[in-house]
Amino acid sequence: MRKYAAALALCCLTLAAGQTTAQSQLRMTERTERLGLEGRRGPSLFRPGFAIGEYSGSASSRRSSTRLPWQSRDMARSEFSVASPTMAEITGDCGGGQSHSQILWITFDRETLSYDCVYGGAAPADARLSLALSRGSLMGRLQQPQRAGELRWGDMTLKAETRRVSGMPWGGGRVMGYVISRDGVEIGGLDLNGMRPTFYLPPQGSPDRDAVAVLAISLFTFQDPANR
Repeated sequence: MRKYAAALALCCLTLAAGQTTAQSQLRMTERTERLGLEGRRGPSLFRPGFAIGEYSGSASSRRSSTRLPWQSRDMARSEFSVASPTMAEITGDCGGGQSHSQILWITFDRETLSYDCVYGGAAPADARLSLALSRGSLMGRLQQPQRAGELRWGDMTLKAETRRVSGMPWGGGRVMGYVISRDGVEIGGLDLNGMRPTFYLPPQGSPDRDAVAVLAISLFTFQDPANR
């Protein structure tokens, strides 16, 4: 009887381990909630509103370019605010870009892409996002420009990297999407490879959901020079 009970317990543990493994092997898009971007009326014509599931807010983005015989420069700035029934308003102030200087065909000074966001309102103190160029894999570089970022959000650190989430495996030189991870586990994403952006957020009730939403919105509002 004891041997039977031990065998039954071992069988149950094996089944539970198998289910856990199967869950961990599900694609990010199967473990998250898929939400489309909805347009809303905002404070002004230049700051339209938006909604993503239970999150709503407004955002403004602007960009500038300089093209001279000796210098090329692309800069971008964005500001947004977002809140939900369970999250007080959070504001984001982001900016950055890239440039290089040259004489004739010789480039002698190059500033690689750098984009940073600082947050206010109900955001944790010292919350910050840094996004920069990334080397990526050969296949990744062939598909789309490579970026990698890190969001510090209280005691949480989220990482983002360019990745195709859906659609054709070729972005035509544009950024197609991002995958967001925590401690090496993919927990969210942003798909820019369609008619409208699609956000993938952790399930409602997850402690990561608000931070992933803020990071995805920050990446969406970035007027990436590669997308021009």
